Amino acid sequence: MHKKDAEKPPMVLISGSCLNFRKERDSILELVGQLEWGCHYQSKFECSSVGKTMGWDFFNLYFEMEFITTLSQVHPKMLKEEGNILEQQFLLWLEKQFKRMKKDYHLKLVETPFEVSKGFRIDPEFYRTEETLWDLR
Repeated sequence: MHKKDAEKPPMVLISGSCLNFRKERDSILELVGQLEWGCHYQSKFECSSVGKTMGWDFFNLYFEMEFITTLSQVHPKMLKEEGNILEQQFLLWLEKQFKRMKKDYHLKLVETPFEVSKGFRIDPEFYRTEETLWDLR
């Protein structure tokens, strides 16, 4: 039997918590729908509940990396946030968008897609010259 991997693009996983996910899910989907409409992009966004603990509902948000990059081109203020990588900047910007809607969600970046590389990404021959090799001897 052959296993077939899911045909999914690389996704950014954001976990969050709120008090009542059943009510809040509609407002999350509404905001993401507005963002998709604003940048003319149909994403494969997913929003699912993880469970309830001590009165808090936990949920996961899955965003495509392509959606985040097109969103950063449409909304350049996203790139002015404090994060080191685009995913962190998107998370901080998304929290501000929710606060504008007067929604208080506690969001956290869980997983970012990465590129698997074997060996050097940079060609070392490009950085070597005979002079620098002679100086190293």
